[in-house]
Amino acid sequence: MTDLRAAVIGLGGMGRRHIAALDAAGIRVAGVCDMNLAVADELAQSRRSARAGAPVATSDWRGLLSGIDLLCVATNGPSHHEIVLAAAAAGIPFVLCEKPMSTSGAKTREMAEACGKSGTRLAVNLCRRFLTRCLLFRKAVRDELVVGRPRRFWGIIGGGGVGCVGLHYFDYAAWLFDARPVWVSAELTENPAPNVRGAQFVDPGGQVSVGFLCADGHRFVGDFELSEDVPRASRCLVIGTEGVAEFDDFTPMPDGGASAHARPADQRQVVKTRLVQPEPVVIDHGPALDIVQATRDCLLDLVGPFAQPTAGAGVESVDVVLGAHLSSRLGGARVALPLTGEGLALDVPIT
Repeated sequence: MTDLRAAVIGLGGMGRRHIAALDAAGIRVAGVCDMNLAVADELAQSRRSARAGAPVATSDWRGLLSGIDLLCVATNGPSHHEIVLAAAAAGIPFVLCEKPMSTSGAKTREMAEACGKSGTRLAVNLCRRFLTRCLLFRKAVRDELVVGRPRRFWGIIGGGGVGCVGLHYFDYAAWLFDARPVWVSAELTENPAPNVRGAQFVDPGGQVSVGFLCADGHRFVGDFELSEDVPRASRCLVIGTEGVAEFDDFTPMPDGGASAHARPADQRQVVKTRLVQPEPVVIDHGPALDIVQATRDCLLDLVGPFAQPTAGAGVESVDVVLGAHLSSRLGGARVALPLTGEGLALDVPIT
């Protein structure tokens, strides 16, 4: 990958993870940008080498749109739309955009359309699709059907915002079972605490329910606890027709990972109204959450020959977030997805 030249816009915590991921993927960082030029200059000088010198450092991202093959957009949500449209217009071959893809349904669709027309391959960093632990859990519950067909997905996630943190889990539930969201109902916090990223951002917590439709026609419901006064837990349960599986993406092994209890294989034909004692099922699981590893693998997927269609998932996950805001304004009424009409125009500055 050493022949690719990359630039990173936004040098906060996530932007620096993008740089570490590019290093791990063997992709050269040729340019960096931050609103604070001193931050960009310092980082660029720290990466100076005898062979390539220092990356270009700037506070104006427009100066990085020529001479690069890959653009990493690691800024906050409201800026993604303008940057990705400009990248597409500049003909940059590859763009990795942080989530949320944007702040309205209309904008996400415009970004995807612009990239499609220009030939720019766009990915959204929905990192749980690339985490080893998540991949192993997906194999168990979807491909191996250790707990049968899904009936319910519970995400006990805690504070962090429906757009910033919840979006990851909306996408995770859909990805686990090759499903898409078809409705959302929510009650969001009416007076949320000030956003840690700044007063200009709006991203309350709350309780969100999502209806999912699998590719094979099967339906299930996801319930997500994202209240601000609930400690961050990030534990997920899949309740299936044959058992229950639990997933934890933070706790290191051996205490964390995944587990399941299910009907014994030789008793799955027993009438379901009869009590059958479930037994533990071994699920392989990998290391705890490693965002750099996941971002590296997302980058490698993006520039590889068989890229996953994460831009479409980026659109769907933003629809869930904006649909949750609409639903909460309507007293928790269900909002059909994908968004249409006036729902597409709703713009909320999520992070």
